[in-house]
Amino acid sequence: MSLSFRSLGEDHLKEILTLESLCFPGEEWTEKMIQTHLEFHVAFGMGNPETQCYALVCETPWEIEIFRIATLPKFRKLGLAKQLLEQLFQKFPKKEFFLEVKESNEPAIKLYLSAGFFELERRKKYYPDGSTAVLMKRNPIE
Repeated sequence: MSLSFRSLGEDHLKEILTLESLCFPGEEWTEKMIQTHLEFHVAFGMGNPETQCYALVCETPWEIEIFRIATLPKFRKLGLAKQLLEQLFQKFPKKEFFLEVKESNEPAIKLYLSAGFFELERRKKYYPDGSTAVLMKRNPIE
């Protein structure tokens, strides 16, 4: 099955809200947060036909910061997030990528390491629940 990679915009607000609630129960972004993100930043999705995996990113002239990346629970462990990352790397080949992830999220850290990210630093007690953030970076394709 071929998955389509596409931009998600303000007209996808309700869809992204649903994805957030399914992927981050209890930690989902609010409608206002997503609306503001879509107003100033970009989002991408993959799936066929519905979005199964998505990313909320911030693009600057020199880097991409991934704020959120998630796969719907029923589609996890199929490599969709890695495919989405690869699509992002192809779309922005000359840019550095940054993200932060909870230290306890070992599957995500393993994914990011396999996609070429490396650890820059750890931020203790970064998240509201007191957990540590791992700041990761991926250099541009040279």
